[in-house]
Amino acid sequence: MGKIIDTLVEYMLAAKQANLPAEAVQKGKSHTLDSLAAIVSGSRLKPGRLGLQHVREQGGREECGVLGANLKTTPILAAFANGMSAHADETDDSNSQLHPGCAIVPAALAFAESQNRNGAAFLRAVILGYDIGFRFHQAFQPRSTSFGATFGAATAAGALAELDSLQLCYLISYAAQQASGSRAWVADDEHIEKAFDYAGMPARNGVTAALLVRAGFTGNRDVLEGDKNIVETYAPCDPSKLLNELGKRFAITSCLIKKYPVGSPMMEAVDATVHLVAEHKIQPEDVVKVVARLPESGARTVNNRRMPDVNIQYILAAILLEGGLSFEAAHDYQRIENARLLALKEKVQLIGDPELERSGKRFQGIVEVTLKDGRILREHVINCRGRPENPMSPEEVEKKAAWLMEPVLGKANVARLIESIRRLESVPSIRQLTSF
Repeated sequence: MGKIIDTLVEYMLAAKQANLPAEAVQKGKSHTLDSLAAIVSGSRLKPGRLGLQHVREQGGREECGVLGANLKTTPILAAFANGMSAHADETDDSNSQLHPGCAIVPAALAFAESQNRNGAAFLRAVILGYDIGFRFHQAFQPRSTSFGATFGAATAAGALAELDSLQLCYLISYAAQQASGSRAWVADDEHIEKAFDYAGMPARNGVTAALLVRAGFTGNRDVLEGDKNIVETYAPCDPSKLLNELGKRFAITSCLIKKYPVGSPMMEAVDATVHLVAEHKIQPEDVVKVVARLPESGARTVNNRRMPDVNIQYILAAILLEGGLSFEAAHDYQRIENARLLALKEKVQLIGDPELERSGKRFQGIVEVTLKDGRILREHVINCRGRPENPMSPEEVEKKAAWLMEPVLGKANVARLIESIRRLESVPSIRQLTSF
């Protein structure tokens, strides 16, 4: 059996011309649009604003656009700023502990724009980045949330850099040298370090690796199984997962596109609450108690966190108070201290249910609302819309993207951007996506 690095490189080279299944192509478009929407909407939130501020201070040659801002800068800085905005909140896609789009799309976008590549090359690079990034994430099962994203971003940028087989080996090695980070971001209440770890840093790392190798940097020919390899450094790991169903199962087809801008574990409970409020016209003053049940593992992640969009008690209270969930409510640090909302939040109880954990249904939520008239309204949601088992249609993704982007770019610009994504394979220059 040949070396893993050789098979990976062979696949990366072949991916530039391979016939992709229709599902992978459509998912590539949908996840690109979803990621662009996360960047644009996130550019108005604190992590995005700080990323933009950093880039403005650095300056640099005007090559690549920073979305949501009238600014062009270098590929590395553009990837960093767009990455910070892409995970400024919980709007972007995810797959297990990996948030691929917020790092891979900014890296591919920056490199494609700097090289004036067309939409077809960009789309293939994004799909390939998901394939490789997710397999590194699976194989190494890292405690770092930036690990797989760094390899995915580097792969996407490297595909657009037109690197040869030896250069692609070096690319993987330079990605490995930058694969770092921890989950220490959990102690940051403002989602800023989280945006850096999940998106800004790996997007920057990926573009850096591709630019260095294209400029002539050499390195380790086989960082996976050669001398001082990362399998030894990051053990335990299962290197066979790097090649598992490569070319048969496209990682982008098994990712979540979020229906709501909240932490993934609470999606089903949010969906249940929105449905109950809409169906029964629940008024906040009539609520006696709300009990939300999630699988134990998910409940720990979203239990009364300081960040509004990963605090289930706050989010369910906001839905009940406002009759639905707005983007603004999901990210408002002032609203979380509102007296009426706090009073309602005190009525929300979260239970990490071991029975739900054991049921085999990883993503589910039960919400029971007790009213003053004695009624108990109950909703049980399994696999909310957007989960791979219950995917959004392209039209639904477009609707979500418009909802997020129109307040920033305006309706006409968003309509043109969505139309460009629909025909991405025939877009002559990716600069079309950054001209708004």
